[in-house]
Amino acid sequence: MTILWGLRLSDDDVMARKCVVKVVLSKEQRAILCELARRLGTSESETLRMAFMDYAKELSLVKETLHREKPANEF
Repeated sequence: MTILWGLRLSDDDVMARKCVVKVVLSKEQRAILCELARRLGTSESETLRMAFMDYAKELSLVKETLHREKPANEF
């Protein structure tokens, strides 16, 4: 059992694979990201992941995605 952002997830819900996403930022956005990462003591990548998941949580997308049935062809 894993707890992610306050949600209990079974081992089947936890994704083992990761994918790479390219993000294009303006100079100002990059400066903000660097400062956030520095203040949080995390990498820029981790800072973006946390911000993304916090935003998804606010929109209730995390629960919706986890409770959808997986298609038969999915791993």
